Amino acid sequence: MWSIPYSTSKAVSVHRGTLPVLLTCPHDGKTDPGVAERAGGGSSCPPLNKRRDLHTRQITEGVAQAVLDAVGEAPYVVIADFHRRHIDANRSPDCAYDDPKAKPYYDEYHTTIRNFVREIRAENGGLGLLFDIHGTDDAPSDIFLGTGDGSTIARLLQVDSRAMWRRRSLRAFLEAAGYTVSPQKPNVPEALPGGFTVRTYGSSHADGLDAIQIEIGSRLRADGLEREVLIDVLAYATTSLLARYADSHTLVAVGQSVDLFDAISVASPKRTAKRPRQ
Repeated sequence: MWSIPYSTSKAVSVHRGTLPVLLTCPHDGKTDPGVAERAGGGSSCPPLNKRRDLHTRQITEGVAQAVLDAVGEAPYVVIADFHRRHIDANRSPDCAYDDPKAKPYYDEYHTTIRNFVREIRAENGGLGLLFDIHGTDDAPSDIFLGTGDGSTIARLLQVDSRAMWRRRSLRAFLEAAGYTVSPQKPNVPEALPGGFTVRTYGSSHADGLDAIQIEIGSRLRADGLEREVLIDVLAYATTSLLARYADSHTLVAVGQSVDLFDAISVASPKRTAKRPRQ
């Protein structure tokens, strides 16, 4: 199987896929784009954070490649190469950077996402999935799923109000692989509910995709073997969810009822250490 190629423009790496899935990675860039560092915005901006989400780029690229290897088609991918200390791609423009010279880099990232969202929707009847990949520091759960307490997957929840809690949901695949996932119960506020990207391109907007922010704990990201297992689990979950997602929306469109992601039980890959991909 071929390796996914990436093109780069204005410190943004991009792959134009064919599957109705978009992977975004805003916080693992290392490039100094030659603009001033952020000093922090006004009181309306989130707290200043200049740290990279280490290894999230490797996870994002790994999931994309594993999906291609499994099904012969690749997702769309957008990765910020610029360092978060200069530009935070997961913030609104007034909070993302201080130096006006940073605007072209920020705009490149978000214009690419918007164009891919439009293309995915146009080719798939308005449907598609967006996974925004992040890292979080030591926390009580291995992985946090953020949907703006449901707002960024509004279209999905219209089809099935329990879509995040079915036996074949993203959460279920992760838990079956042995991870602890937050939130752990329905109808409780999300600890990390998702930021600018999923809220801007999520399906609370008529022109959005169903979008989930995935926050991965530092322990899983720091260990090479753990990363490789997680990559396989996320790739497996992505391909399985995509098939169910598309079929379920098609059934609803023609007037048939469906329990999304809950038709049959499937075992996810187990967390077995193995050698990293070469």
